[in-house]
Amino acid sequence: MVPDLLDAFGKQQRFADGYSPLYAQLFGIVAGWLSADGPDPIVEWLVELAAARRPFDLTLLLPAALHRDVLAGEADAAPLAALYPTAGGHVPDSSAPLADALRRVILARRDVLAAFIRRANVQTNETGRGLAWLLPLAALGWPAVHLVELGASAGLNLVAERRGYRLAAADNPTGALLTLGAADSPQFTAVVSNNPDLSGRRDLTGHQPPTILSRTGGDIHPFHLRTAADELTLAAFIWADQPQRLVRLREGIAALRAVERSAAPVRLLPLHLPDELPRFLAGALPQPLDAPVVLYNTTITMYLPDGRAGLRRHVAAWAGRQNAPVLWLQWEPPDVPDLTPPVTDWQAWSADLWRDGEHRRLHLGWVHPHGASIRDLNLNGLSAI
Repeated sequence: MVPDLLDAFGKQQRFADGYSPLYAQLFGIVAGWLSADGPDPIVEWLVELAAARRPFDLTLLLPAALHRDVLAGEADAAPLAALYPTAGGHVPDSSAPLADALRRVILARRDVLAAFIRRANVQTNETGRGLAWLLPLAALGWPAVHLVELGASAGLNLVAERRGYRLAAADNPTGALLTLGAADSPQFTAVVSNNPDLSGRRDLTGHQPPTILSRTGGDIHPFHLRTAADELTLAAFIWADQPQRLVRLREGIAALRAVERSAAPVRLLPLHLPDELPRFLAGALPQPLDAPVVLYNTTITMYLPDGRAGLRRHVAAWAGRQNAPVLWLQWEPPDVPDLTPPVTDWQAWSADLWRDGEHRRLHLGWVHPHGASIRDLNLNGLSAI
């Protein structure tokens, strides 16, 4: 088990490097403990936890458990709070202070941390991912749609049209190629490079988003935000040196609350992918369809037992039978052999459209998993549909 854990924490360290200095340190410290000789009570504790959780999940659940204690103001978590910007702390210049604080807090809170790690499920709460559907719909110009998210967690990306997005050129990151969403000011910025067509798409700025007739999210463990404790748990999965993401999360929760009183509130339903997808879609949408369906997923296929094969099979079979257009948008690792990400771990932004008995597939570009950077964006194919 130790080699698997070491590999998982090492991969997370490489992903965080340059994106989250604090968590790059954290993952590296844990990897160092796992690779050291001699007994270590924390390594023994991690191995015990890994008997019930996948190594990849443990790399995200451990930081979340620690962050939850920090955000909750637990006294024993004070050594970490001093180093966590989300709690007003400052990231140390070297890993030594963090290593000392981690060891102290884990040993003091190991039972509480273990209880959280055993019961919690990894939550996707990067609310900038709503751009995955909002921008393509702006290019299409459909007036009304049914919106469905696979792997929705708390459903915050289902209200993306109420947020604010700014796309900026890599050579002018403070400018704006276009803006989207109803928020008074941009909440998210995506830096776009290699975008020869985007500068001519000023028509997309201020585009009136379509009427959302229904918003349905499916997840193996739907995360309903019913209490302050639920909001705290979701916030804990934000990386602790990214306080702006915490602000964005809270704005997303506010947007979710706003649509609770609308004609199209977010509905979250249990969904075990891929096999339950036909049943889920049959119950989530009106039959016959009265408007196009926009189906989307972001960074979920790594969790599926067969990758994307079963998901693609079920979506294609269902979409091909519908009387209205179906657009399937994805931010996922590429599943086409000749597509190679320009940056390791970046996602392919793809679009599949079924309409009038025909199926088309488009590659829209490459995107950082959190939506902060985009490369080779091409909306021309969508505009021509």
